[in-house]
Formats: sequence, C-alpha cells, structure tokens
Amino acid sequence: MPGPHLQFVRWAPDPVMLMFGDRPLTWYAFLFVCGLLGGYAIVVATFVRERVDVTYANILLLLVALAAIIGARLGQVFFYDWSYYRAHPEEIVRIWHGGLASHGAVIAIALVLWLYARAVIRKPFLWASDRAVAGIAFVAACVRFGNLINSEILGKPTEVPWAFVFERVDSTPRHPVQLYEGLAYLLLCVALIAVSRRYALPEGCLSGLFLVGMFLPRCLLEFTKDGAILAGGMNTGQVLSAPLVIIGGAMFVVSWMRAPRRSR
Repeated sequence: MPGPHLQFVRWAPDPVMLMFGDRPLTWYAFLFVCGLLGGYAIVVATFVRERVDVTYANILLLLVALAAIIGARLGQVFFYDWSYYRAHPEEIVRIWHGGLASHGAVIAIALVLWLYARAVIRKPFLWASDRAVAGIAFVAACVRFGNLINSEILGKPTEVPWAFVFERVDSTPRHPVQLYEGLAYLLLCVALIAVSRRYALPEGCLSGLFLVGMFLPRCLLEFTKDGAILAGGMNTGQVLSAPLVIIGGAMFVVSWMRAPRRSR
C-alpha cells in the first residue's frame, strides 16, 4: 500500500530564479515587480477610460512601490519582531534578509495616497484610493505567490488532500495558506475591476470593499496559519486585520449613505 503522504503536494522550489554573477534574482523579487507592473497596468487602463493623464499613473507607481516596501518593513519591525529589531537595529535596513508585513504596507500606502491626492493629482483622497485598490490587490496576490515559492508563512499541519509538504522546512503536510491568500486577493482584484466598470459607485465604496475583501479573508485564513496566539484566542494578524475590516465596512456604508440620490 502506498504511504499516505503520496497524496500531498511535495514543495521545494529554488527561491532563486536566475544568477547574475554572484547576485541572485529571486522569484519573490520577480513576482513583486510583476505585481507592481500589473497593478500599474490596471491603473493606467482606468485612467485611460476616464480620460485622466497617464503621467499621474507613473507617479503613483513610484510612490506606491516605495510605500509598500518601506511600510511593509516597518510593519514587520514594529508589529511582529520589535524585540529582535530593538536588539539588532542594524537589521532594520537589511530588507534582503526578509521580513515584510502587509499591514504596514497598507498603512504606508494609505498615507502616500493621501499625499498623492492632495499634492499631485489634486483630487479627493477617496477618488485616488478607489482607483488604486484593484492594483494593490494584484500586488498582494503576487507577493503571496512569492511567499509560497519561498516556503514561508507556513500553515498549520493538516491531512487535507491538497496539503503541501514544504520540504525545505520539514516533512509535515500543511495548509498552503500562501496559496489561499494569493487566490483570495486575485479574486478580489478581478471583482473590484468588474464592479468599477459595471457600476458607478459613490466615492469610497470601492476602497471600503477592498478593505473588507482583503482583511476579512485574512482574519479567517489566520486560523490555518502557524503562529503564536495572543490573549483572546487571536494572533497578531487577526488583531491587526479586524479593525481594517470594520473600517472598510463603515467606509462603504458612509460613502453609500452620503452619496447624492437622483430624484425620480
């Protein structure tokens, strides 16, 4: 009889895509760049459809890229590993050693979008965020696929048939939570594009849907992740995600209620 582990996906890809001399190009970096370019293409298509100067999309790409990297790094430092980085402050800038947190990226991108709306394109913040969120969801999906190739952000042990054995880590079948999240964010990206093209929603509604669609699945999928549980039975990811779900829901409702209604 074959062993039970034959049904599982045995996963051990090389994180390095190519070598340029002694400098590696990792799959994670490649997918991150693909995410940024794909997100940029989504924003450009939106701007072209709405007859907005595409130069503003070029500026947005640069600002979001910087905010995503810096914010994600600071999120990892302060939300997840402050005790380590406090003892090793020189490691904070060594981003190539790994360690990025999506909640920090979202906060930094929100600040950058506010500055971009106010100082660059001179439109309301919600106008800018509504047009950026589908692209941001695409970037998030690509990052999670990069985590999958790196065999990081591991799921809990499981016996489901689609479990992954991350052979570079151990021989335990685990939930491929990186794949779960990546597919959820990709679906969110497609949904936001479809909704934005089909319906003329009030400003702020798409941003609210983004926050709910991004962080509600994150809250639920955290139950399949390995990690320390905090007081109240929640882990750090859930503690950080829950307020964003509430903010997103409130943003959608308030934006919908405040929108002017056409008289019949």
